Amino acid sequence: MKLSLVIPTYNEKENIPKLILELEKEFDQNKINAEIIVVDDNSPDGTGKILENLRTKHQNLKIVHRQGKLGLSSAITEGFKIAEGDIFGVMDADLSHPVEKICEMYQTAIKDADLVIGSRYIKGGKIEGWNLYRKILSKGAIFLARIFANVFDPMSGFFMIKRKLVLNKEINPKGFKILLELLIKTNCKNIIEIPITFTNRTAGKSKAGIKEIIYYLQNLLRYLPYKKKIMLEFFKFCLIGLIGTFINIFILYILTEYFYLYYIISALFAFIVAVTANFIFNKIWTFGEKIHERMLKKYVHFFLVSLTALSVNLFFLYIFTEFLGIYYIVSQIMAIGIALMVNFIGNKIWTFHK
Repeated sequence: MKLSLVIPTYNEKENIPKLILELEKEFDQNKINAEIIVVDDNSPDGTGKILENLRTKHQNLKIVHRQGKLGLSSAITEGFKIAEGDIFGVMDADLSHPVEKICEMYQTAIKDADLVIGSRYIKGGKIEGWNLYRKILSKGAIFLARIFANVFDPMSGFFMIKRKLVLNKEINPKGFKILLELLIKTNCKNIIEIPITFTNRTAGKSKAGIKEIIYYLQNLLRYLPYKKKIMLEFFKFCLIGLIGTFINIFILYILTEYFYLYYIISALFAFIVAVTANFIFNKIWTFGEKIHERMLKKYVHFFLVSLTALSVNLFFLYIFTEFLGIYYIVSQIMAIGIALMVNFIGNKIWTFHK
C-alpha cells in the first residue's frame, strides 16, 4: 500500500532539507513505497525555492505552492487532493515528530487500523521542550476535545489514515489542527495510538497563537451539530447557566442591600446558592437524572468543576489581557467562552457521565 505523506510548511527553510533527507532514509531502510507532498504557504523566508531545489534530487517529492498564508489544516486538505497513496499521512515540518516512528505507524495502518495516531499522551509518549503555558494550552485543548473523540491525543499533528475514509468527506477545519475533524467526520472504527516523543522545534518560529485558540473554539462549536444529543444538553446547560447568573446577582443584591452583609461575603453565599441551583436543574433537566441518585457525590463533583471553570476564566482573562494585550472586556468574553466549555465538558464526562 502506498503512503502519501503530507507536510505543510511556512517559513521552514532551516528544517525542511533535513526532514526530507531523514524521510528518504526511513523509506529506503524499511522499503516503504511513499511519496512526500509538501504544501507551502508562500513562505517569505524562501522555503519554496529550497523545495524546488530538493525536487530535482528526490523524484517522489511533490510540491504545492499556495498564494499566501492560508492555514495548516487547509494545506493538508490541499495535499490530500493530489495524493496517490492508499494511506494518507500527516506530519509537521519542524522536526518535532519522530521520523523513526513512521515505519511502525505505516505497518500498523496496513495491518488493521483505520487511523494511527502518534500520541504524546499515552504510556511511553512524552513532550520535550515545552514551557508550562504550552502544556496547559495543550491539556486544555485535549480536555475540550474529549467530548467529541475518545482518544488520548486528538490534537496530534502526526497520524495516518486510510484514503477511503477521507474521500468524499467535507473536511474544512480552521487553524492548525485537523485530526479532531477527521475523528468526527470519518468512519474510523479501529483507531490505534502509538507513543511518540514530541520534541519542541529548535529552529523557526511556532505557529501557535491567539488566532489558533479562537479558531479551535470556533471548530468545537461547529462540531456540536454532529452530536445532536450533546448539542441539546449544551443548550440546556447554557440556559441554566444564564438563570444561575441572575440568581447569583439577585442573592448578592438582597444580602448586601437588605441584610447589610459585606459584599464579598454576599458574593460567596450567592455563588454557593447559584451553583446549587444550577446543579439541581442540570441533574434533572439537562442530563435527565433522578434527584436522589448519588446526590452528595455528584454535587461535590459539580462544585469542583464550577471552581475549576472559575479558575480557568480568571487564568485566561489574565493571559489574554496581560500577555497578549487584548482589551480586558474582549478578554473576559473569550475567557467566559472557554470556561463555559470546561464547565460543560467537565460535568458531562465526570459529574453526569452514564
